[in-house]
Amino acid sequence: MRSHSVLLSQSSRGSSQSAFYRTKRRDYVLPFLAAGLVLLGSFRLVGFSDLGIPENVSKFQISFGFIALGYVLSWHFAKRLTWLMLLVAAVARIAMLPVETGDLLNRRLWDSQIHAAEHNPYELAPSAESLTVFRGEEWEGILDKDSTSRYLPGLLWVYGALEEIGNPEDWFKSLLVVVDLLVCLLFALRFGADRAALYAWNPLVIYAVGGLGVDYSLFLLPFVGGYLIWDFWIDQKGGVSVIKASGGISSALGQMVCVAALLMGIGAALNVVVVPGVLWLIWHVLKRSGIRAGLVAMVFGAAPLVLSLMWASISLNVDLTRIVAPEFGEGERAVSLIPAIAGFFYGAAMSPMIFLAVLGLATVWMLHTCESLERFLSFYLVWTIVLATAIYPWSFMLLAIVGVGHGNYVFRVASLSAFAYFGAYRIFGDTEVWAMPWTLQALIWLPFLIAAGHYTVGSRVKHGFYVHRF
Repeated sequence: MRSHSVLLSQSSRGSSQSAFYRTKRRDYVLPFLAAGLVLLGSFRLVGFSDLGIPENVSKFQISFGFIALGYVLSWHFAKRLTWLMLLVAAVARIAMLPVETGDLLNRRLWDSQIHAAEHNPYELAPSAESLTVFRGEEWEGILDKDSTSRYLPGLLWVYGALEEIGNPEDWFKSLLVVVDLLVCLLFALRFGADRAALYAWNPLVIYAVGGLGVDYSLFLLPFVGGYLIWDFWIDQKGGVSVIKASGGISSALGQMVCVAALLMGIGAALNVVVVPGVLWLIWHVLKRSGIRAGLVAMVFGAAPLVLSLMWASISLNVDLTRIVAPEFGEGERAVSLIPAIAGFFYGAAMSPMIFLAVLGLATVWMLHTCESLERFLSFYLVWTIVLATAIYPWSFMLLAIVGVGHGNYVFRVASLSAFAYFGAYRIFGDTEVWAMPWTLQALIWLPFLIAAGHYTVGSRVKHGFYVHRF
């Protein structure tokens, strides 16, 4: 019996050692293989980024396939390889810098240039005769030439401040890359490199930030910072009620709440879509911790947006009713889900205000029923995307706020399926008319809806979404 026990012990020890070495090899082999694929696809994609040439579309998608395969392999990333995660993220974004910037960045740079020249972009459209002298090489790439600016004053102020430093057209994308790497670092410090890679090596984020110059990272950096503070100090400690139990808003924990509210408020001042996240924070602090705590949180959370709107209203005579989220405007090359389905049965495009009102009602309901900020933002952002009238691939970057920490498949899948959007350029290049076939739209929306349904079901089980019970 003794010899048998020794043999069993040795067998067990050998099995555990082999499992250890298999795990160790996987922890290093897969990340470096994924890194190679991401970098290979990034450098290859730059050469085929001109999607106005029809034959580039297939080569573009093949290059994306390399990045996508590397991204999927990175889902088994090692938690401690932060240096590799940041290095590959930086090189991949830098490789994309030669790509021609998108229409979105061109319009915002135009508005900031006009404002820096002491003209009012909220009163003068780009096509105004008095602005003819400002037209340059990027004139043809400017969106909505006959419409005045509809961007938030806070965002315009940031661009205006950059305009004072120098011509941002030459270095603005490089600045966006630096800011985006800071977002990657925030995720790594909070959740580890394995979760941060879901954003850092995301093909959609790499192409949108480094290539097209999408400025979402400008608001993601402060908003994600505030959200992570709230998630760590409040949600993971027992919920909003812990503020009152720890001594109220004047305690050390209460001060962290004020910092979280301020940072999220700064993000909301740059992108109005995330304003409901600040409202959730204020409402639940008010409801669970008392009027005093709620009022203090409201001051910190609302101050950036309110002050920027006051500045615009007084200095620029802005009609605040014209400032709406870009996702609920009209886009010539945008896609949509519920608005497109409603338009198909109704026979004509419906007003974006209808869907915005529906989202408002749903948001009020979610403010009351969702007891954690993570759960609220997850459902709210999904509803925002399905109800929006103007969705572009980079719109799915909003899901990163909660998708990275929780690790759900909504953000991952949407970031991959969104690249079907660029297949429409084959038709656009041949006919000179923008058209998005239903087959390509199905490739975008079906994986997103399946992942959202999986998340909704999974959030109700024991190992699903974190829900507080008070």
